[in-house]
Amino acid sequence: MPKTLLVTNDFPPVIGGIESYLRDFVSLLDPNEIIVFAPTRDKAACESYDAQLDYPVIRWPHRLLLPTPRSAKKLREIIRTHDIDTVWFGAAAPLALLAKTAKQAGAKKVISTTHGHEVGWSMIPGARQALRVIGNNSDVLTYISSYTRRRLEKPFGNRPRWVHLPSGVNADNFGVASPQRQVEAKQAFGIAASAPTIVCISRFVPRKGQDKLLRAFPVLRRQFPDVQLILVGRGRSYRRLERLRKKYAPDALLLNNTDYQQNQVRVDDALAAADVFAMPARTRAGGLSVEGLGIVYLEAQACGIPVVAGSSGGAPETITDETGVVVNGHRVSSIVRGLQGLLADAQLRSEMGAAGRAHVVKNWNWDLLGARLKQELREI
Repeated sequence: MPKTLLVTNDFPPVIGGIESYLRDFVSLLDPNEIIVFAPTRDKAACESYDAQLDYPVIRWPHRLLLPTPRSAKKLREIIRTHDIDTVWFGAAAPLALLAKTAKQAGAKKVISTTHGHEVGWSMIPGARQALRVIGNNSDVLTYISSYTRRRLEKPFGNRPRWVHLPSGVNADNFGVASPQRQVEAKQAFGIAASAPTIVCISRFVPRKGQDKLLRAFPVLRRQFPDVQLILVGRGRSYRRLERLRKKYAPDALLLNNTDYQQNQVRVDDALAAADVFAMPARTRAGGLSVEGLGIVYLEAQACGIPVVAGSSGGAPETITDETGVVVNGHRVSSIVRGLQGLLADAQLRSEMGAAGRAHVVKNWNWDLLGARLKQELREI
């Protein structure tokens, strides 16, 4: 396979959706045929992380890697020194503005990956023109959902070929919790074994809808007196969510995770405790803030948990009518109705959970998606 250079501003040890997406795809490739070019947020953490990898990471000695003359010079040096055939920009905007530089330095092919934030770029004069520049100099654009492709085809132009490359899920890492495991997980959070439990795991930002879940909670409590709510994440909305929790759901759990290992433990326990997973994402800021896909919906389904998804962007594409419910994340009443139907019917939850896991195993597995990426990297 030709040698590939992944150029990205988003890479571990930093934690995030794009970081995980790229880490997991790179892990599927031959380590002798991939090099990563990424920034240094924390030197010690980066050195420790990189030492565990079987492929090389070239670290830009700054916190951000942006399309500047200095980074362009370094990019040319890497391409020529390592005889790079394909340059893969891990997030099209803004780094793929260096696509022309990559071609001039000798790269035969440029792949630029879109995630969802480019939809916001497409709505801003100047940024929209930048997307056209990227499109004019990219051979392939990858997309994570049909929604994002529809929104981005016109801004990027007609030159590049589009390839569907969403994140996959390793279902083996997200097993269905046994009844005993669920009881233990609920007990770890101080929740009774019989209490129906709603879980949301996501960044604490307005688009994700944790605020609406808290507002819906007292309505749900009137019908389901022992229902419980666990919100796990981190982000800028934490303090606002804490105020809402005190007002609407004082016994709900709002877990603000800042430690990676602690976060993993809490995520695993929260998924095991869940009877329903809910993230009623909503589009905000006139369309500038939209859910590109929502990998957490897939991870929940892999755990055999029925899902309540918001109607924002590509989120509805992660579920089927047999695996979950789509609600209007702007309306508390819609969220309440979606949750009521699942909380009231244990058999329905069980059937949806089983269908959800089968859906992820069949349609969102890494073997399928990894083969798709490898094919693109092979074809020069």
